[in-house]
Amino acid sequence: MDNIKHLEEKIWQLDLKVDNEKEFIAPYLIKVGEEFIVVDVGPTCGIEELINQLSFMKVTPDNLKYVFLTHIHLDHSGGLGTFLKYFNKTKVIVHRRGVPHLIDPDKVLWQSSLDTLGWVAEMYQKPEPVKEDLIIPINDKTFDIEVNGHEFVWIETPGHASHHFSFMMMENKIMFCGDSVGMFIPGLDDAMVPTTPHPYRIESGINSINEMVKLNPLKLAFAHHAIRPNADRLLKKHIDQLKAWEICVKDCIKKKITNEEEVAIELSGVDPESARLFQSKKDFGGLRKALIGSITGFINLVSQE
Repeated sequence: MDNIKHLEEKIWQLDLKVDNEKEFIAPYLIKVGEEFIVVDVGPTCGIEELINQLSFMKVTPDNLKYVFLTHIHLDHSGGLGTFLKYFNKTKVIVHRRGVPHLIDPDKVLWQSSLDTLGWVAEMYQKPEPVKEDLIIPINDKTFDIEVNGHEFVWIETPGHASHHFSFMMMENKIMFCGDSVGMFIPGLDDAMVPTTPHPYRIESGINSINEMVKLNPLKLAFAHHAIRPNADRLLKKHIDQLKAWEICVKDCIKKKITNEEEVAIELSGVDPESARLFQSKKDFGGLRKALIGSITGFINLVSQE
Protein backbone atom coordinates (compact mmCIF):
# COMPACT_ATOMS: atom_id res chain seq x y z
CA MET A 1 0.00 0.00 0.00
CA ASP A 2 1.46 3.35 -1.02
CA ASN A 3 0.18 5.05 2.16
CA ILE A 4 2.48 2.93 4.35
CA LYS A 5 6.09 4.07 4.77
CA HIS A 6 8.73 1.90 6.44
CA LEU A 7 10.84 4.55 8.18
CA GLU A 8 13.02 2.59 10.58
CA GLU A 9 13.72 -1.09 11.26
CA LYS A 10 10.69 -1.43 13.55
CA ILE A 11 8.69 1.71 12.71
CA TRP A 12 6.15 2.49 9.98
CA GLN A 13 4.01 5.56 9.30
CA LEU A 14 0.42 5.01 8.14
CA ASP A 15 -0.87 8.01 6.20
CA LEU A 16 -4.66 8.19 6.60
CA LYS A 17 -5.11 10.74 3.78
CA VAL A 18 -7.72 12.60 5.82
CA ASP A 19 -9.69 14.86 3.48
CA ASN A 20 -7.49 13.41 0.70
CA GLU A 21 -4.51 15.29 2.12
CA LYS A 22 -1.14 13.57 2.47
CA GLU A 23 1.50 14.47 5.09
CA PHE A 24 -1.28 15.52 7.46
CA ILE A 25 -2.43 12.75 9.80
CA ALA A 26 -0.35 9.58 9.92
CA PRO A 27 -0.17 7.34 13.01
CA TYR A 28 3.04 5.46 13.74
CA LEU A 29 3.21 1.67 14.00
CA ILE A 30 5.99 0.18 16.15
CA LYS A 31 6.82 -3.53 16.19
CA VAL A 32 7.92 -4.89 19.58
CA GLY A 33 8.81 -8.55 19.32
CA GLU A 34 5.76 -10.26 17.83
CA GLU A 35 3.40 -7.51 18.98
CA PHE A 36 2.64 -3.94 17.92
CA ILE A 37 2.02 -0.43 19.25
CA VAL A 38 0.07 2.30 17.45
CA VAL A 39 0.95 5.91 18.27
CA ASP A 40 -2.07 8.28 17.98
CA VAL A 41 -4.92 6.68 16.01
CA GLY A 42 -6.18 9.86 14.35
CA PRO A 43 -9.78 11.08 13.94
CA THR A 44 -12.93 9.02 13.49
CA CYS A 45 -13.03 9.70 9.75
CA GLY A 46 -9.65 7.96 9.30
CA ILE A 47 -10.29 4.78 11.30
CA GLU A 48 -11.54 2.66 8.39
CA GLU A 49 -8.37 3.45 6.46
CA LEU A 50 -6.22 2.81 9.55
CA ILE A 51 -7.79 -0.62 10.14
CA ASN A 52 -7.26 -1.52 6.47
CA GLN A 53 -3.59 -0.55 6.69
CA LEU A 54 -3.08 -2.45 9.94
CA SER A 55 -4.71 -5.51 8.41
CA PHE A 56 -2.24 -5.25 5.51
CA MET A 57 0.57 -5.15 8.10
CA LYS A 58 -0.89 -8.26 9.78
CA VAL A 59 -1.84 -6.37 12.92
CA THR A 60 -4.77 -8.07 14.66
CA PRO A 61 -6.80 -7.66 17.87
CA ASP A 62 -4.57 -10.38 19.35
CA ASN A 63 -1.19 -8.75 18.63
CA LEU A 64 -1.87 -5.02 19.00
CA LYS A 65 -0.59 -4.54 22.55
CA TYR A 66 -1.00 -0.78 23.10
CA VAL A 67 -2.16 2.51 21.73
CA PHE A 68 0.19 5.26 22.93
CA LEU A 69 -1.56 8.66 22.95
CA THR A 70 0.57 11.79 23.04
CA HIS A 71 -2.61 13.83 23.73
CA ILE A 72 -6.35 13.69 23.11
CA HIS A 73 -7.02 16.33 20.45
CA LEU A 74 -9.38 14.99 17.78
CA ASP A 75 -6.70 14.55 15.12
CA HIS A 76 -4.80 12.27 17.52
CA SER A 77 -7.45 10.41 19.52
CA GLY A 78 -10.86 11.24 18.07
CA GLY A 79 -11.27 7.84 16.45
CA LEU A 80 -10.14 5.84 19.47
CA GLY A 81 -13.58 4.69 20.62
CA THR A 82 -14.43 3.50 17.10
CA PHE A 83 -11.00 1.86 16.75
CA LEU A 84 -11.30 -0.08 20.01
CA LYS A 85 -14.57 -1.66 18.95
CA TYR A 86 -12.36 -3.79 16.69
CA PHE A 87 -9.15 -3.86 18.75
CA ASN A 88 -11.03 -4.64 21.96
CA LYS A 89 -8.08 -6.19 23.81
CA THR A 90 -5.71 -3.26 23.27
CA LYS A 91 -4.78 -1.01 26.20
CA VAL A 92 -4.44 2.77 25.86
CA ILE A 93 -1.74 4.79 27.64
CA VAL A 94 -2.61 8.47 28.10
CA HIS A 95 -2.20 11.45 30.44
CA ARG A 96 -4.53 11.25 33.42
CA ARG A 97 -6.22 14.53 32.43
CA GLY A 98 -7.27 13.02 29.14
CA VAL A 99 -9.06 10.03 30.66
CA PRO A 100 -12.47 11.60 31.50
CA HIS A 101 -12.66 13.17 28.03
CA LEU A 102 -12.03 9.81 26.35
CA ILE A 103 -14.69 8.13 28.47
CA ASP A 104 -17.23 10.91 27.89
CA PRO A 105 -16.16 12.91 24.81
CA ASP A 106 -19.50 14.72 24.39
CA LYS A 107 -19.26 16.88 27.50
CA VAL A 108 -16.06 18.81 26.73
CA LEU A 109 -13.89 17.34 23.97
CA TRP A 110 -16.42 17.36 21.14
CA GLN A 111 -18.06 20.67 21.98
CA SER A 112 -14.76 22.49 22.49
CA SER A 113 -13.49 21.05 19.21
CA LEU A 114 -16.57 22.31 17.39
CA ASP A 115 -16.11 25.75 18.93
CA THR A 116 -12.41 25.90 18.07
CA LEU A 117 -12.18 24.04 14.77
CA GLY A 118 -15.63 24.45 13.23
CA TRP A 119 -15.90 22.61 9.91
CA VAL A 120 -12.60 20.82 10.56
CA ALA A 121 -14.09 19.11 13.64
CA GLU A 122 -17.11 18.10 11.55
CA MET A 123 -14.73 16.63 8.97
CA TYR A 124 -12.91 14.67 11.69
CA GLN A 125 -16.33 13.38 12.87
CA LYS A 126 -17.66 12.91 16.36
CA PRO A 127 -15.62 10.75 18.78
CA GLU A 128 -17.18 7.68 20.38
CA PRO A 129 -16.67 6.84 24.08
CA VAL A 130 -13.76 4.65 25.21
CA LYS A 131 -14.28 1.93 27.81
CA GLU A 132 -12.55 2.90 31.05
CA ASP A 133 -11.12 -0.58 31.62
CA LEU A 134 -9.00 -0.24 28.47
CA ILE A 135 -7.26 2.93 29.69
CA ILE A 136 -3.95 3.10 31.58
CA PRO A 137 -3.59 6.66 32.95
CA ILE A 138 -0.19 8.25 33.50
CA ASN A 139 -0.44 9.91 36.90
CA ASP A 140 3.09 11.32 37.21
CA LYS A 141 5.25 13.68 35.15
CA THR A 142 7.38 10.75 33.96
CA PHE A 143 6.54 7.17 33.10
CA ASP A 144 8.63 4.19 31.97
CA ILE A 145 7.29 1.07 30.33
CA GLU A 146 9.00 -2.00 28.87
CA VAL A 147 7.18 -3.86 26.12
CA ASN A 148 8.70 -7.21 25.12
CA GLY A 149 12.20 -5.99 25.97
CA HIS A 150 11.76 -2.54 24.37
CA GLU A 151 11.97 0.41 26.77
CA PHE A 152 9.93 3.59 26.38
CA VAL A 153 10.52 6.66 28.57
CA TRP A 154 7.67 9.18 28.78
CA ILE A 155 7.89 12.80 29.92
CA GLU A 156 5.12 15.33 30.41
CA THR A 157 5.45 18.04 27.72
CA PRO A 158 2.72 20.67 28.17
CA GLY A 159 2.44 23.79 26.04
CA HIS A 160 0.49 22.61 23.01
CA ALA A 161 -1.89 20.96 25.49
CA SER A 162 -1.84 20.63 29.27
CA HIS A 163 -2.32 16.86 28.92
CA HIS A 164 0.54 16.27 26.44
CA PHE A 165 3.20 13.56 26.77
CA SER A 166 6.19 12.80 24.57
CA PHE A 167 8.09 9.53 24.78
CA MET A 168 11.41 8.13 23.62
CA MET A 169 12.10 4.66 22.26
CA MET A 170 15.36 4.07 24.07
CA GLU A 171 17.06 1.52 21.80
CA ASN A 172 17.17 3.92 18.85
CA LYS A 173 16.81 7.24 20.77
CA ILE A 174 13.79 8.34 18.73
CA MET A 175 11.60 10.92 20.48
CA PHE A 176 7.91 10.72 19.56
CA CYS A 177 7.08 14.38 20.25
CA GLY A 178 3.42 14.61 19.25
CA ASP A 179 2.68 18.29 18.65
CA SER A 180 5.15 19.66 21.22
CA VAL A 181 7.77 20.56 18.58
CA GLY A 182 5.40 21.76 15.88
CA MET A 183 4.68 20.20 12.49
CA PHE A 184 7.25 18.97 9.98
CA ILE A 185 6.16 19.00 6.33
CA PRO A 186 8.46 17.16 3.89
CA GLY A 187 6.41 18.29 0.88
CA LEU A 188 7.18 21.94 1.69
CA ASP A 189 10.96 21.55 1.58
CA ASP A 190 11.04 20.18 5.15
CA ALA A 191 9.23 23.13 6.70
CA MET A 192 8.95 23.08 10.50
CA VAL A 193 5.96 25.08 11.72
CA PRO A 194 4.60 25.85 15.24
CA THR A 195 1.47 24.15 16.60
CA THR A 196 0.30 26.60 19.25
CA PRO A 197 -3.51 26.57 19.48
CA HIS A 198 -5.34 28.50 22.20
CA PRO A 199 -4.71 28.23 25.12
CA TYR A 200 -0.98 28.03 24.37
CA ARG A 201 1.62 28.74 27.08
CA ILE A 202 5.01 29.53 25.59
CA GLU A 203 6.94 29.13 28.85
CA SER A 204 5.59 25.59 29.31
CA GLY A 205 6.21 24.83 25.64
CA ILE A 206 9.86 25.91 25.78
CA ASN A 207 10.44 24.15 29.11
CA SER A 208 9.03 20.97 27.56
CA ILE A 209 11.44 21.19 24.65
CA ASN A 210 14.35 21.69 27.05
CA GLU A 211 13.27 18.57 28.95
CA MET A 212 13.45 16.62 25.68
CA VAL A 213 16.91 18.02 24.99
CA LYS A 214 18.08 16.55 28.33
CA LEU A 215 17.22 13.03 27.11
CA ASN A 216 19.61 13.45 24.14
CA PRO A 217 17.37 12.03 21.40
CA LEU A 218 18.95 11.32 18.04
CA LYS A 219 15.78 11.69 15.98
CA LEU A 220 12.35 13.30 16.31
CA ALA A 221 9.16 11.53 15.23
CA PHE A 222 6.72 14.34 14.43
CA ALA A 223 3.01 13.57 14.59
CA HIS A 224 2.66 15.84 11.54
CA HIS A 225 4.78 14.32 9.84
CA ALA A 226 7.90 12.10 9.44
CA ILE A 227 11.01 11.12 11.42
CA ARG A 228 14.00 13.39 11.13
CA PRO A 229 17.63 13.22 12.43
CA ASN A 230 19.58 15.96 14.22
CA ALA A 231 17.05 16.09 17.05
CA ASP A 232 19.10 18.47 19.21
CA ARG A 233 19.37 21.01 16.39
CA LEU A 234 15.66 20.78 15.57
CA LEU A 235 14.61 21.17 19.20
CA LYS A 236 16.74 24.26 19.71
CA LYS A 237 15.67 25.63 16.33
CA HIS A 238 12.03 25.37 17.36
CA ILE A 239 12.66 27.32 20.56
CA ASP A 240 14.14 30.13 18.44
CA GLN A 241 11.12 29.89 16.13
CA LEU A 242 8.66 30.26 19.02
CA LYS A 243 10.54 33.26 20.39
CA ALA A 244 10.57 34.90 16.94
CA TRP A 245 6.80 34.37 16.67
CA GLU A 246 6.24 35.91 20.09
CA ILE A 247 8.20 39.04 19.21
CA CYS A 248 6.50 39.38 15.83
CA VAL A 249 2.96 38.88 17.16
CA LYS A 250 3.60 41.38 19.97
CA ASP A 251 4.65 43.89 17.32
CA CYS A 252 1.49 43.11 15.33
CA ILE A 253 -0.69 43.77 18.37
CA LYS A 254 1.02 47.13 18.92
CA LYS A 255 0.26 47.98 15.28
CA LYS A 256 -3.35 46.79 15.79
CA ILE A 257 -2.87 43.96 13.29
CA THR A 258 -5.03 41.14 14.68
CA ASN A 259 -6.50 39.39 11.65
CA GLU A 260 -4.81 35.97 11.40
CA GLU A 261 -4.15 36.23 7.66
CA GLU A 262 -2.58 39.66 8.10
CA VAL A 263 -0.47 38.42 11.02
CA ALA A 264 0.60 35.52 8.80
CA ILE A 265 2.03 38.00 6.30
CA GLU A 266 4.04 39.65 9.08
CA LEU A 267 5.26 36.27 10.37
CA SER A 268 6.38 35.32 6.87
CA GLY A 269 9.03 38.00 7.15
CA VAL A 270 10.64 36.41 10.22
CA ASP A 271 9.89 32.72 9.60
CA PRO A 272 10.49 31.54 6.01
CA GLU A 273 9.47 27.94 6.82
CA SER A 274 6.04 28.96 8.06
CA ALA A 275 5.81 31.30 5.07
CA ARG A 276 5.89 28.30 2.74
CA LEU A 277 2.76 26.95 4.40
CA PHE A 278 1.06 30.36 4.64
CA GLN A 279 1.45 30.72 0.88
CA SER A 280 0.25 27.18 0.04
CA LYS A 281 -3.57 27.23 0.03
CA LYS A 282 -4.44 24.15 -2.03
CA ASP A 283 -2.38 21.05 -1.27
CA PHE A 284 -2.03 21.55 2.50
CA GLY A 285 -5.45 22.84 3.52
CA GLY A 286 -5.69 21.01 6.83
CA LEU A 287 -2.17 21.93 7.88
CA ARG A 288 -2.73 25.53 6.85
CA LYS A 289 -5.90 25.61 8.95
CA ALA A 290 -3.86 24.30 11.89
CA LEU A 291 -1.31 27.03 11.32
CA ILE A 292 -3.96 29.75 11.38
CA GLY A 293 -5.11 28.21 14.69
CA SER A 294 -1.53 28.52 15.92
CA ILE A 295 -1.56 32.23 15.10
CA THR A 296 -4.82 32.60 17.04
CA GLY A 297 -3.11 30.91 20.00
CA PHE A 298 -0.23 33.38 19.88
CA ILE A 299 -2.55 36.38 19.53
CA ASN A 300 -4.45 35.27 22.64
CA LEU A 301 -1.18 34.55 24.46
CA VAL A 302 0.29 37.97 23.74
CA SER A 303 -2.99 39.78 24.45
CA GLN A 304 -3.08 38.32 27.97
CA GLU A 305 0.48 39.34 28.87
